[in-house]
Amino acid sequence: MSVSVRPAEEADRTALFGLYSVAFGSPPDPAEWAWKYDRNPNPSVSVVAEESGRIVGFFGGFGTRYRGAEGDFPGVAGVDVMTDPSARTLGRRTLYQKLGLEFFRVNGEKGMPFGFGFPHERARIAAEKTMGYLPVEPARQWARAVVAPSLLGRLRRRFLKIRVGEAFSPAHDALAETLHARAGWRTDRCRATMNWRLAARPNVSYAVHELVNGGGRSRACGVLRIAGERGLLVDLQASDESSGAVADLLDGVQESLRGTTATHLALRAGSSSRLAARATELGFVSAPTDTHFEVRPFTSAFDLERAAPAFDYRFIDHEIF
Repeated sequence: MSVSVRPAEEADRTALFGLYSVAFGSPPDPAEWAWKYDRNPNPSVSVVAEESGRIVGFFGGFGTRYRGAEGDFPGVAGVDVMTDPSARTLGRRTLYQKLGLEFFRVNGEKGMPFGFGFPHERARIAAEKTMGYLPVEPARQWARAVVAPSLLGRLRRRFLKIRVGEAFSPAHDALAETLHARAGWRTDRCRATMNWRLAARPNVSYAVHELVNGGGRSRACGVLRIAGERGLLVDLQASDESSGAVADLLDGVQESLRGTTATHLALRAGSSSRLAARATELGFVSAPTDTHFEVRPFTSAFDLERAAPAFDYRFIDHEIF
């Protein structure tokens, strides 16, 4: 019996949970699954592979938008990719390839120019050989030790208005507009999407920091997640990345880490970004990572050479932190 690939449906949920348990060794969290696939404000298409009426593969679509001066397009990243080891009609690599190619095709028909991913070295090689992913660069990562603030830092902190909460406030709207108007590409930073992405996610806690000016507008924002000894800067943005607002915000984020398990802050950003250029100045040192930034064009009209290096990514663009 041959394997067929089709868009995933709600009725597939029970079978997909069973496949997930087989593929990953433990069942998925239904609340996390619903947040990811049912409540995502940016729709995309996931696909399943069937053999003799049984689901033997899945390629999940994590929807977003790509935004920048050149346009506003629907976007997607592949997540929860899995195949059943017992599916023998096709080899596992061939099944993976068939799933992926259909995933690219159907999402490309929805107007998505490309997909992206952040695989480790072994997965990167497989994705390039079998799925047509193209390498852009090793994902740049830096770390900064958590230390007690200086007296000057504490005094300056008293004059800053840094709002800390679980969700973004209306002050974020002006900053999001600035980010979306920049050259290059980035994933959607509008308040509604970010609050779904962070505040609505089950079982994961984030602290949103907003540096607000006297007019009530955000000058910079940072999203913090504690993961053992790491304070992950899941996102770090500023209306002017050359200004002192970034350093001021980082002081506020660091203050939030006092009394936690974190010993250092971790930052990820594109190598051509302004943040990358300022990393040393901001007290960060290069940190090792085997993660790569990869792009998969969905149409031959997509100019990867011009667009991919201008993709401004952060940890938030990588599902697995």
